[in-house]
Parts: sequence; C-alpha cells; structure tokens
Amino acid sequence: MTSQPSNSAKHIAQNSERSSSLTRFVWPGIGVLALIGVVILTVSVHAHGILAIDRAGYGFISARIISDSLTPVIRVVTKAASAVTLITIAAVMLVVTSLRHRPRVGIAVALNLAFIAGINEIFKMIMQRPRPNVPRLAVENGYSFPSGHAMASTAFYGFLIYLTYRYVHNRAAKWVIIVLLALLVPTIMFTRVYLGVHYVSDVLAGCLCSIAWLTLVWVPIMKHTLLK
Repeated sequence: MTSQPSNSAKHIAQNSERSSSLTRFVWPGIGVLALIGVVILTVSVHAHGILAIDRAGYGFISARIISDSLTPVIRVVTKAASAVTLITIAAVMLVVTSLRHRPRVGIAVALNLAFIAGINEIFKMIMQRPRPNVPRLAVENGYSFPSGHAMASTAFYGFLIYLTYRYVHNRAAKWVIIVLLALLVPTIMFTRVYLGVHYVSDVLAGCLCSIAWLTLVWVPIMKHTLLK
C-alpha cells in the first residue's frame, strides 16, 4: 500500500531534477548565442556601416507603417524605456519591496538598471556610430549603437520577468505579467526604428547584449548574493 505513493514521489523528484538540470544548461546556452549575435552585429557594423537589415527594416516601416495617426502613439509607447520611466519604476519597487521586508529585491532591480546603463554608454563610446540619416520623428542625442532603449528595456523588464516567475505565486497573474512584459520589449525596439532614431542592428544588438547580461552574469550572480 505504501509503495505506490513512494514511487510517485520518486517520479516527481526525478522529473524535477531533470527539469532543473535542463534549465541550468538552456539559459547559459541562450546567453552564449546572444553574445555571439552581439559580436557578429558589432563586427558587421564596424566593417560595413549600414547593414542590409537596416535598410530593409526602415524601408518597410517608412513605406507601409508610418502614419500621422500612429506616430503620437509610438512616441508614448517608446517612453516605457526612457530613463525617467525606468528610474521611477525602480525607485517605486525599492520602496515597495522595503515595506514588504524584501529590500534586496528592490536593490537588485536598481543595480541592474545602473549597470546596464553604464555598459551601454561604454559600448556607444567605443563604437561611436552616428544616428540614422533619415527623417526623425523624435529628438535624440548621442551615438546610435547599441540602442539604449532596447538594451535598458530588455535588461530591466527581462529581470522583472525573472522576478515575477520566482516570486509571484498566483499562476494566472504570473503568466499574464510575464507575457505582457515579454511583448513590451520588442514593441519598444520597434518604436526606435519607427521614429528613425535607431537602425535595426542597433536595437537587435541592444536586446541581445542584455539577454547575454541577464543569463550569463546578472541572474546567476543575484541567485548567489542578494536573492539567495
């Protein structure tokens, strides 16, 4: 009578162990692939300047998507990755997590944003790529590669996805939040090309750089330090 529950428990434990082992390999693998993508884009931009995907991407958007009615909406959506927005969210999270006696979570969010902003600035200073020479629908200064909005939104909202998966226990709420955050990142990337302030290669490099950062550096470090 007692052997079946025992076998069932053993089966569950084995499945859990396999899943954990798979996760340990999958995420570093994704990070390595993302890093390779960043290297390829960086070398290609350095060697050739404007890439075929840059011309094709903006050409398609300018010919088929840009409109006077859509542009104001795009200008609002792109602010979801502005410095003011992300710093405000990070500050609110720091206060809320402190009140809930989990200040380390808020600190991890704030530090993640600070580090990725610094990495982006260093990257831009090394590459010094001018912004696209196309009609711009927003005012932006500084260099173009990699996109700060794409890089910051991927790192910031990507880390929030990890925290949601780890700490939100309501299954329905968890997956609604994860899906919404996951959709927000490519939407922001699209807005940067739409507005003419970034090339496609800028936003791809920014996104891939932050995926590599999260999977290979930040989340593993946080698991063994602040979020231990």
